[in-house]
Amino acid sequence: MQFSQVYGLESIKKKLIASVKANRLPHALLFLGPEGSGKLALASALTQYVYCSNPSDTDSCGECSSCRKITSLTHPDVHYSFPHTGGAEGISDDFIVQWRELVTKNKYFNITNWAAITAKDENKSPNLNIKEVRKILTKLSLKSYEGEAKSLILWMPEYLQGQSNALLKLIEEPPQKTYFSLVAENSDALLATITSRTQLIKVPKYTEAETQEFLIDKYALDPQKAEQIAYLSEGNFNKAVELVESVEDNYAEMFRDWMLACYSNNLGKVSTLADSMHKLGRVQLQYFLTNGLSILRESMLYQTIDNYEIKAEKDQQDFIKKFSTTLNASCIEKSYAQINEVIYHIQRNANAKIAIFNLSLQLRYNFVRNK
Repeated sequence: MQFSQVYGLESIKKKLIASVKANRLPHALLFLGPEGSGKLALASALTQYVYCSNPSDTDSCGECSSCRKITSLTHPDVHYSFPHTGGAEGISDDFIVQWRELVTKNKYFNITNWAAITAKDENKSPNLNIKEVRKILTKLSLKSYEGEAKSLILWMPEYLQGQSNALLKLIEEPPQKTYFSLVAENSDALLATITSRTQLIKVPKYTEAETQEFLIDKYALDPQKAEQIAYLSEGNFNKAVELVESVEDNYAEMFRDWMLACYSNNLGKVSTLADSMHKLGRVQLQYFLTNGLSILRESMLYQTIDNYEIKAEKDQQDFIKKFSTTLNASCIEKSYAQINEVIYHIQRNANAKIAIFNLSLQLRYNFVRNK
């Protein structure tokens, strides 16, 4: 991947390129940014620039043998490590085909997207085990195949947990011409001994304007629709992509039916809808609930701000207006918090069907108290 293919982040690109040109590139970098930011794309573009046979002052050439191999994620001296669902005996290499396919399609994906592709059992959590760490140590101790440098791009090192210590000595005293790019979202989940041995590159989330421009460039969206999606995605390019590509044409209608069933105390309908939501799968269910949060937020804003222009699809605007007049602000706020909490638990492999039905009962209680 070239720097020109990484959206925005121009100041970070310039600093990274300057470090390479001055032979001052740190051997261990920590690209830290929120979900849907350009951190993985930056790490990939930097790696390609380091290996490029004919780099310019602003980018890799994209045409030499090294560039082509890194673009296809097949360069023998560039290694990838990531959480996987292979258990104690699994390693990242077992999932490299799926990794290449997903990274090629969308470099802004999250751990939920990845787990949905690799896990045969959706309740199985990804992990970076001790066998994976030993494999890393072996790979980086060998002589490079094609060039002087060896590189490791380690995605989501937060999942190393207790295995982090095994990498400390290698990161602190790496073999000559060995580079580490750690791509993380949560610094609190990393050992201080790891972060202290890396140079931090803070990658900010994208602005609403940048997201809108990205969507127009990538999908040729109508500016108004791009603006709505940019608003809903809150600077998360992965969420923006899912909002565009997801096949959730009936999600708004399903949410309306769900709210009506809770409000009218129709537990039979609630049970049926909970079953339908469960069948969506974890990824789509999280998106469905997140979309519901957007509806609640718009309802709150419409209720509390005079002449507020609702930022939602046209077919949702009438429902939002009615919803905002039916419920008070306290009820909307409490429901928002409860739905957000269920999203958190589903991300951590809670039983989706039970979580949704229990949430429905909580919402029903909110609505009864509101009447």
